[in-house]
Amino acid sequence: MKRKSRSIGRQLWVAAIFFISTPTLAWNAAGHRLSAAIAWHQMSDSTRTALGAMLAHHPDHALWLKRSRSEDSAYAAFLEASTWPDDIKRDKRFHDTDEAVTPVLPGFSEMARHRHWHHVDYPLGTHSGKQHGKGVLDRQLVSLLQRIKDPATNSAQRAIDLAWLIHLVGDAHQPLHVVSRYDETGRGDGGGNALWIENPFHPRRSSMTLHAYWDDLPGPPWLRDERLEAAASALMKLGERIQSTGSVALWLTESRSLAKTAAYDGLEGEVPTLSAGYHEQATLTARKQVAIAGRRLGLLLEQLLSR
Repeated sequence: MKRKSRSIGRQLWVAAIFFISTPTLAWNAAGHRLSAAIAWHQMSDSTRTALGAMLAHHPDHALWLKRSRSEDSAYAAFLEASTWPDDIKRDKRFHDTDEAVTPVLPGFSEMARHRHWHHVDYPLGTHSGKQHGKGVLDRQLVSLLQRIKDPATNSAQRAIDLAWLIHLVGDAHQPLHVVSRYDETGRGDGGGNALWIENPFHPRRSSMTLHAYWDDLPGPPWLRDERLEAAASALMKLGERIQSTGSVALWLTESRSLAKTAAYDGLEGEVPTLSAGYHEQATLTARKQVAIAGRRLGLLLEQLLSR
């Protein structure tokens, strides 16, 4: 893979966007908010209004508005919904599959965190459709679309499903959320979660997993408000070529290809050290994927709410 050398100024600018990584997350909060912002600004006013009305039924809607600075409650809820499936991973109201079941609170049908919804474990470099592990991202995206369209789904559940949909569209465009590299014993690396790297471009910490490195590429987790809007505006052009939503299968196929050609390409040794060329290519790939996810999400929601 050809890689252009980057200028010192470019290296410093990209390094400045890094922050402490959280390996268990997908795109960090910035990545999901950026995709959501891009989607929002490309949708019609009527679709935005409808989305705001739908999300108002979410059990955590009041909490979302309380911590948002936006005067547009519909947009504020949309941005908060984009990170909610990751937020509940740290919320004691919810539980993992190996934990005691927590009480079901008003508005919710159950309180599981559903970590396995965020990924699907296709073997790296193969496109046979065979998968390993417990990830169900591919099936869950389809299921969410069906439930949201189903008139029998109650308003609170539809809002919860919508938050998951907004989030998982972003996850499907993160290359390391659709693959796992398996060794000869059949043991996978969990989409780079078990592969440690040395990242000389991080301002605070050089040792991290490959997955955490990719999660943080879109920007710092605290990105919000004016800085979020400026970053989203800068990324919008990267997704303009997308004129249709495509299928879930297409999204995953594209991400699997990028995992091979961008995420794992050129990484050698037990603990690889990232080169400037790798870092530049990875950063561009991540930014494009966030922009494309936002574009597709906007188109998808326009279609969904026009029926």
